Amino acid sequence: MIISHRYKFIFIKTHKTAGSSMEVALAPLCGPEDVVTPMESNADTELPRNFHEDSLIGRCYANSRLFRKCVKRHSPILGTWYYEHMPAWRVRQQIGEDVWNSYYKFCFERNPWDKVVSYYNWKKFGQKRRMPDFKTYVMVKSHRLPIDARLYFDDDECMMDEVADFSGFLGQFSGICDRLSIPYGGNMPQEKTNITSKNLDYRDYYDDETREKVAELFHREIALKNYRF
Repeated sequence: MIISHRYKFIFIKTHKTAGSSMEVALAPLCGPEDVVTPMESNADTELPRNFHEDSLIGRCYANSRLFRKCVKRHSPILGTWYYEHMPAWRVRQQIGEDVWNSYYKFCFERNPWDKVVSYYNWKKFGQKRRMPDFKTYVMVKSHRLPIDARLYFDDDECMMDEVADFSGFLGQFSGICDRLSIPYGGNMPQEKTNITSKNLDYRDYYDDETREKVAELFHREIALKNYRF
């Protein structure tokens, strides 16, 4: 997640939409006062900044996994705290209405049937998690699916100025950078990609039951972007 005061935008990071790659591309272009949240691959670099308060509690929370397990991320004792997949409603609370209303807010979305397969394979092969079979994951573990409408919707209202589609994201990302006068040079890092060598069509993972389950859970994304199986 990025809040750029230099270019006056807010980037809400969704799952499996090249969000990590876009963050790595944008972070070096952001100003010293901008907010760039850390992720697994860049936590120890100079890219993340201003995502926690410069206080003892803020620094401890940022650097201690145990502390983060014990204290909820929205606890008032932390003060201002920003994190990777932060929902838009919480960002608005933290930065205030004036900044929220005057900055360009965007995120990327992906066909949910495709996204669920990508997320499942990321957990299974990328993070080496012990995963159930795909049908059990969708039908029984549905609370773990990457339902990103909850990141950028307020009930049934989309909070973004633009929800760009992951399909052809390079062109859409370049267009957003042009719109915001961000000097993006066209180089897109490859973060969290090529997790599995299996070149299967995402539709091959589904039966009628799992297809309908995803349609039910992702109804807001599907209605917004007119996605089809």
